[in-house]
Amino acid sequence: MPCSAEVALTDDEVRALNGLPGADFEVDAEPLGCDFGVHGPDVQHTVCAQMQYEPGGLVLWWLFWDDEGRRELRIAPGCQKVVVSDACLLVEDHPGTCNQSIGFTREELAAELRRPDAATG
Repeated sequence: MPCSAEVALTDDEVRALNGLPGADFEVDAEPLGCDFGVHGPDVQHTVCAQMQYEPGGLVLWWLFWDDEGRRELRIAPGCQKVVVSDACLLVEDHPGTCNQSIGFTREELAAELRRPDAATG
């Protein structure tokens, strides 16, 4: 069964992510779902919370959390694997496999997060 865990960014996290120079999109406090389809209890839930464009390339901001309420917003590299012609957009060393049914392209993810109805599909 896919992971159904959700988390909302705090007001401070929203301000910090929206204030980043080169932030790709505007974040809000709407719930975000875990990026992992399935994972064990020893793996933290993870979601890409912001993409930041800098002169050296793309910086990915991830929110990691567990079921006990611990959370951490931090920069972490993305998975570098490419399946067919699509890059895997999960965090580096993610559980499970990379394939086209996991994650969006960077452009699709940004477009999805910009949609007003993204939370409802």
